[in-house]
Amino acid sequence: MSSENLSSKILSNKTSSLLFFALILSFLCVTLFQGSRGLYETTEGRYALCARETMQSGNLLEPVLHGKHHWTKPPLTYIAIASGLFIFGDNSTWGARFYLIPAFIFTVVFVYLFARSLWDLPTGVISALIYSCSPFLVGGANSISTDTLLVLWHSLTFFAFWKAYQTKNRWFIYLFWLGIGLGCITKGPMGFIPLMGILPFCLWRWLVYKEKLWYFISPIGILIFFMVGIAWYFWENMKHPGLLQYWLFHETVGRLAEGEFDRNPEWYKVFPMYFVPVIFGTGFWLFLLLYALYRNKKDNGKYFSFSCSEPQWFLLIVSFVFPFIFFLVSKSRLTLYILPVFIPLTIMMGRILQSAMECNFISVKKLVIIALINSALIISAKGFSAYYPNGKDMKQLANDIQPLLSQFHQPEFYCIKSNDLNGFEFYTHIPVPEKELPEEQGLDPETALKNIMKTITDFLTEKSGTQRIILIPRKYEKVMTTIKIPDKLKIHPVNKFWIAMYYSE
Repeated sequence: MSSENLSSKILSNKTSSLLFFALILSFLCVTLFQGSRGLYETTEGRYALCARETMQSGNLLEPVLHGKHHWTKPPLTYIAIASGLFIFGDNSTWGARFYLIPAFIFTVVFVYLFARSLWDLPTGVISALIYSCSPFLVGGANSISTDTLLVLWHSLTFFAFWKAYQTKNRWFIYLFWLGIGLGCITKGPMGFIPLMGILPFCLWRWLVYKEKLWYFISPIGILIFFMVGIAWYFWENMKHPGLLQYWLFHETVGRLAEGEFDRNPEWYKVFPMYFVPVIFGTGFWLFLLLYALYRNKKDNGKYFSFSCSEPQWFLLIVSFVFPFIFFLVSKSRLTLYILPVFIPLTIMMGRILQSAMECNFISVKKLVIIALINSALIISAKGFSAYYPNGKDMKQLANDIQPLLSQFHQPEFYCIKSNDLNGFEFYTHIPVPEKELPEEQGLDPETALKNIMKTITDFLTEKSGTQRIILIPRKYEKVMTTIKIPDKLKIHPVNKFWIAMYYSE
């Protein structure tokens, strides 16, 4: 056996023991304090409440929110949330976030399998270790949304594609189509994101190397994709005509191209929303990567040696670049949207660190140290966020409102200058719809404030026999002190973020 092969074997033996370590870390990071922090408005509260109402409606295929159909997302995420609520209780934060635990852990597994099938065992293990304890990725798995579940299906799609490309095995082809279908039934067209890298890869292999990849066009695979990912849309459109038009022109074109839902459409939002997470989202892995590149430059004259003609690197690069560009140009921007690009990113980082290990620039000990530091910071941050006061935390608001709530029998709650407080309703079973205030255009500020206060007073007193309470973000309290408030209109400080206003005889 050559010294090079012996070195590779020793390296494989060392890194193989890291796989179990990576899985344990992924479990600890994603599970500890998973339900300690309350639901944040607006996304978490909306998803959790919608899942509960959908579960209570008895029809899991048609999402319901506030007693009405809620068609903004397909049902799979709501079903996943509802499964946790069924186990832990219908107002349990643990239950609402429970689905994120297996979703994250299985993503780590598929990142390992994908990276290993691309290169070797050490690359797979290191890539999985990076993914398992990267702060941004674990943070995403601590926030209720479609995105962590969607990334699970993306990782499955990439792994199945590469195995099918290597082996032409029909079962991996079926698995590939299943992964795309599951992505589509989780977040509509976002299920196609892996194809932004896979299709350019297939085109490149066909044009340059004359490879024929038509075997991916499998009738059975396409049928699986249609039944899992597309059939629901047509079925619901048959029952509720016009839904396809809504999904196409509002949820897709309107959201992505026109900023219809006001999800940070400003061009400069790409920097805090996307560039910062991509650069710093892996935590201290970034510094180990920079150290490995520096050592390689110092000893070998270049930062890293690879060729875009290698199919592995070409697939990873285009699977990172094209989706990232897509997210940059889209007018709908939320931070967790960028999660899919971390699949190719962490695998590329894993490959670079594996090469650095072969050159003895870094050791298994350094990998373990970075993983433990990242994990300690993640777990500490999750625990800290559970007790740190936050105006978006609806569990805190629900607890702090109890002294006021106990004074009245079945009061009605409303809010102003805020969206519906779905998370508050999730904990208390008390709806908190938004009370819209009239537009006071053309009036001086003092007159406008007086008119608004009269509107609030009339609203609080117009329904006899029922106590109405309005929740107002505390940042508006100073404005309210500039005008005379009727004596019977009481202001109750709930916490440092909210005040309550009600009428008392």
